[in-house]
Amino acid sequence: MMIAAECNGTAHTSGVHGASLLLVDDDPEIREEMKAYLSTNGMSVTEAGDAKSALAAFSENRFDLIVLDVLLGADNGFDLLREIRQTHTTPCIMVTGQSEATDKVVGLELGADDYVVKPVNLRELLARIRALLRRTGSAGGSGIRKSAGADESSEDASTRWKFDPHRRRLSTPDGAVVPLTTAECDLLIELVAHEGDPQTREELCRRVFNRQWQPYDRSLDSIVVKLRRKLEPNPDHPMVIKTIRGKGYLFTGFPGGE
Repeated sequence: MMIAAECNGTAHTSGVHGASLLLVDDDPEIREEMKAYLSTNGMSVTEAGDAKSALAAFSENRFDLIVLDVLLGADNGFDLLREIRQTHTTPCIMVTGQSEATDKVVGLELGADDYVVKPVNLRELLARIRALLRRTGSAGGSGIRKSAGADESSEDASTRWKFDPHRRRLSTPDGAVVPLTTAECDLLIELVAHEGDPQTREELCRRVFNRQWQPYDRSLDSIVVKLRRKLEPNPDHPMVIKTIRGKGYLFTGFPGGE
């Protein structure tokens, strides 16, 4: 895992203080640098250099979130995530190579909630941790996977939209599945991960399409229009995905409060 140069200073820490994080990376220098930065920003960080150490830490502690590198020397981050997902739903941010689009897809399919690309910008990582903890409400939770028969609240079952980035599945409060194209789902994953935080077109194009945004490029705007038709009560007056003039887009949350 590589660290980007822009990592000095302490970022805004709302929703982060007190959260317990498991950092899994086979590079001790990278672990030390990331631990120092995240600890300064209010997190309790446990380190693991390989899959065996990570599983041992899981058996002894409860974590609110995992940061997991795809490459772990002799181990494989995907295999470790697959094993963790058998018993835990702990949110996971995976670290992938800049050009490894397949890593992103595989990670999300195995149960990763978000990803960052190398070189890792620590400010961006912290922002994604904040957004993921806020979205999942995992800080202080057990992270233990519920049995198939576990009850859900009547509110969750009947009044909320549900978006499962692992299965790439969006459903309405009445259970109807909303079909999404690959690009629509990729964009929705990014917007949901940054709920409440405006995202520029440059950021979204880089993360969704893996390319730079150009002023004449309307592909992102076109996908936003299609998502609005599927999500907004009134697409002509969007409230779920708002346009921030001169900047980009802001996801305010699913209809019904999710």
